Parts: sequence; structure tokens; C-alpha cells
Amino acid sequence: MAQRMEGDKILYDCFLCERPFQFGPHLYNGRHIAAWNVQICDNCTKWNWDGLVPERHSRLIEHLRANGIPINLNANGWLDIPRS
Repeated sequence: MAQRMEGDKILYDCFLCERPFQFGPHLYNGRHIAAWNVQICDNCTKWNWDGLVPERHSRLIEHLRANGIPINLNANGWLDIPRS
């Protein structure tokens, strides 16, 4: 979770695509996924609305396992992004 300041902007790196996104003040282009303890940009959330393919997101799978977070796959065998 990288946090950088650019003037008044607060930027985080998306845990999935690793690109920076603004997360305040007044503009939030992503969200904190409390259940996973990661930040994800709106683009990754939007383009993966039907779930994340575990094989394409091994870094996330490793993070979840290392933190004892359950990995529950949907009917397609993909990982749903929690809503909160």
C-alpha cells in the first residue's frame, strides 16, 4: 500500500494493477476493501465486476493466504470483490 502526496492529492497504488489513483481529498477514484485490507482503483473494480480470475491475480491470492483471509470462489471459479 503505497501512499504519495502530490500537492493536496493523496495517491494510492491499486493492489491489482499497481497504478496510482487519487484517494482524496474530494476525489476518490478507488476504495479500500476492508475484508482484504487493500486499496483497489475504480477501473479494476469496474472491469472485474464479475470476479477476479485467481491465476491472473496471484499477488492477491498470496496476500489473502498470508493474512488468513478466506478465498471463496464464485460459480465461475473467480473471486468476487467485496462490496465494502
